[in-house]
Amino acid sequence: MRVAILSDGPDLSAYLGEMFKTWGLVLCEMVRPDHISELDPEDVPVVVCPASQSSRPLVDFARRGGAVICFLPEGPLAEAAGLVYEGEKDVPLRLRVTAYPAAGMTGERFPIVGCAKNYRQAPEVQVQGYLSYTDRYEGETVGITETAVGRGRIVAFAFDLALCVLLLRQGDPNRAEVIPGGTGCARPSSMASDMGPLDSGWVPFADLLSRLLVDTVRRYLPGPVPLLSHLPGTAPGILLYSGDEDNADVASNDAEFGCVAAAGGRMNLYIIPDRTQSTASDVERYRVQHDVGPHPNLRPLDGCSISERLTEFERQIRMFQDQFDTPARSLRNHCTAWAGYLEPVEVMEKLGVGMDGNYFSGTYGYSREDAPYAAFGGAMPMRFCWPDGRVLNVFQQHTQLADDIMFGTAEYSYRLSPQVFAGVLDRIFTDIETRFHTPYSVCIHPGNWVRFSRPQGRELLRQANERRFPIWSFDEWLGFWEARDTWRFNGMTWQGCRLQFALEGERSHSTLCLAVPVKDSEISLAEVKLDGERAEWQTVRRYGENLALVPIPPRKTAISVGIMYGSV
Repeated sequence: MRVAILSDGPDLSAYLGEMFKTWGLVLCEMVRPDHISELDPEDVPVVVCPASQSSRPLVDFARRGGAVICFLPEGPLAEAAGLVYEGEKDVPLRLRVTAYPAAGMTGERFPIVGCAKNYRQAPEVQVQGYLSYTDRYEGETVGITETAVGRGRIVAFAFDLALCVLLLRQGDPNRAEVIPGGTGCARPSSMASDMGPLDSGWVPFADLLSRLLVDTVRRYLPGPVPLLSHLPGTAPGILLYSGDEDNADVASNDAEFGCVAAAGGRMNLYIIPDRTQSTASDVERYRVQHDVGPHPNLRPLDGCSISERLTEFERQIRMFQDQFDTPARSLRNHCTAWAGYLEPVEVMEKLGVGMDGNYFSGTYGYSREDAPYAAFGGAMPMRFCWPDGRVLNVFQQHTQLADDIMFGTAEYSYRLSPQVFAGVLDRIFTDIETRFHTPYSVCIHPGNWVRFSRPQGRELLRQANERRFPIWSFDEWLGFWEARDTWRFNGMTWQGCRLQFALEGERSHSTLCLAVPVKDSEISLAEVKLDGERAEWQTVRRYGENLALVPIPPRKTAISVGIMYGSV
């Protein structure tokens, strides 16, 4: 059993693959259009197509019993899907899901940007969601449809989902180098796509939109297919903790380090290499319990060319690595100063930096919206991707909270007291624990910790411990994702009530788990065997579904998995 992603580049097929890997459906492979006629729906039940594919072989694949999931269908594909094109649809829009629950969503609507179309549907078409405008009642049209075709079906999205997720998470390349009045420099936050009213900021909408695609594919796979869990162990969420050193002294660093360590956590400290008070021996001591990374300072180059800023960006990363004899695994820039669109990410890839923390949620400089996922709707790590489909080997990890913005006394701060923040955080963590199951990433500066943000920082640590959220550094999180990224399901078969496959990877990790559906239709999980030995599991509820979390044995990179179901 495999899922095929049609690839006829340049397109966003590789970014679609990143979405599936992010959520743990690791049985996808790229297929060229001229191979579609060779696919057997018994072996490849689903083909996912990037936008604007119109080949007749896709229609034939559906007639032979397969499921085709497509975006902005044209020509024969649109005709077979029972859709008549009636022009482009203005964005931004909202997607209202109507037929199946959308994981993590409880009545909210998905912001839709990028490209969308008006379609008129035939009477036999089943509508699964609608596209509506943000500023008027009239003009609602179909957003997701399903149409029976022969022995199979075509599921059509009236918008380019891959492009939408990319623009939501990374911002609009047309807004690169935009500097809102008075903010001083270009930042990722200034590139946030225009998505209309900020009505979804309490939901990681870009991530859950990609999850919607994954769950759509899962509906058309035979049997209850497991996922590779995206969180460590049985944790329902995770707190990613970091701090930008800026001008803090060593004593301030140690004060915050000590409190995080006392809570059982690990944090990242991001250091400006030519402005730090921390010596090489200090950094060596820090790294016993915590992690350090560069904090490149591009602010002295405000107004300079993109190439000049990129040269300085690279120079400071190399300086950090040489000065402290440690690799730069993750980073955040001082004041999140940026250059261009994804050009800094290309520098990171070149130098081996694996994770970026520059994308702050929020609307600094042009709005007072302070919801945790405002502007970008991102919480999960996903690799960056150029709009032409070139994926960069750097994970984008949004940061949801910065203490100077939320708790400080500056004019731009939201100035939340510890008491108010405790209630806000309870809501955020409750949502993560019960609905979203995503990371919550924070930046608590050591200098601010000793001056004003210690009470809120302690509250973060306390509530994370209370809810069993691990407290990890960005580097530690990156290590988990790099290991997880190497694993894949191979040779999967579903016969009777038995699922069999090989679980294969290159890097083991002590907290990796399989997430196995406990029930499917009229059957329930009876047994899981790893290399022929019965495995234990813990049942948890994720996205409205009961899952059995099965630990993957450490130090193994090839495991035979057998999963048996029985009658309910």
